[in-house]
Amino acid sequence: MTHSDRTDAVFEAFHSLSDEEWLHVLTASVSTREVCGVRMPDFPPDDIQREIHGHHGEVSIHEAHVFYREIKAYCAYAGRPVRPETALLDFGCGWGRTARLFMKDVRPQSLVSVENTDRFLMAARRANPFLSFLQAGPVPPLPMVSESLDLVTSWSTFSHLDEFLSGQWMQEFYRLLKPGGLVVMTTQSRRFLAFCAEQRLRRASGMRLEHPWHEACADSFVDEARANSDFEAGRFLHASSAKPPHFQAHYGEAIIPRNYVLKAWGGLFRMIEYLDNPVRLPQVLIVLQKIG
Repeated sequence: MTHSDRTDAVFEAFHSLSDEEWLHVLTASVSTREVCGVRMPDFPPDDIQREIHGHHGEVSIHEAHVFYREIKAYCAYAGRPVRPETALLDFGCGWGRTARLFMKDVRPQSLVSVENTDRFLMAARRANPFLSFLQAGPVPPLPMVSESLDLVTSWSTFSHLDEFLSGQWMQEFYRLLKPGGLVVMTTQSRRFLAFCAEQRLRRASGMRLEHPWHEACADSFVDEARANSDFEAGRFLHASSAKPPHFQAHYGEAIIPRNYVLKAWGGLFRMIEYLDNPVRLPQVLIVLQKIG
C-alpha cells in the first residue's frame, strides 16, 4: 500500500494546514483525484449532491466549511477543542461531506458517520473508502458503546425530524457522549415560515419552483399565524406531507425554538449557543454540552 492509499494519508499530509488552506485543497479535489500526491476522496454524482443540498461541488464544500469552522470554534470555546483523537460522530451524514472536512483534524479511526437513507449511505461509502459509514435505523440505538464520543455533529437533520424522533436521538446522544461532550446541530429558524409562505405565493402566481424541496416547503406551515404563535410559545414546529400512522409522518420540515431546547433537553444538556444569524449560517446553530 502506498502512502497515498493509506486511510490516514489525508490526515498525515494536511494536518498542519490552516483551515483556509485546507479549503483550497478540498475545492481542488472536486476536479482532481490527487492533491500534493495524496489521493483524495471522490465525490458522489452531482444529482445525489443536489438532491441532498440543492447544490454540488465547490458550492457544497464551501457551505460545509462554514459549518466546520463554527464547530471548531465552539468546541474550543467550550474547552473541548477538536484534536486528532477526538471521537466524532456525524449524524445524518448524507454523502459524508462533514466528516470529510474533519479528515485534516481527526484521525480516520475516530471519525464515524451514520445515515438512514440507503442511497446516500452507499454514495458516501463509494466516494470515501477511508472513513466509516454506518447504517442508522429510524430510531435508536446505534451499535456504539456508551460514553464513547466527544462530539456529535448534525447538519440539517434536525430541520426534518419531528418532536418524537428528535427527542429519541437526543437521548441517544446523551448516552453516547462522554461527560462534557458536545452536540453541534442545526435546525430551521423562524425565518423559514416566511420562506414557506414565499414558495406558496410563487407557486400560486404560476412560477415553477426550482427544487422538489421547495414544493414541500410550499405545503408546510400553511397557517403562518398559528406557526408563529407556536414558536413564540416555545413549541416544537413540524410539518409533514404524510399522516400518522405512516412512519414517514415523522419526517418533514422542523423548527426548534430556543425555549423548547431549554425545556425539553435542559436536563440532559447545558446550552452553549442558540445562534440565529443568517450572515454566519443559513440555519440556526445549536450547541449543547452534556451535563455530568
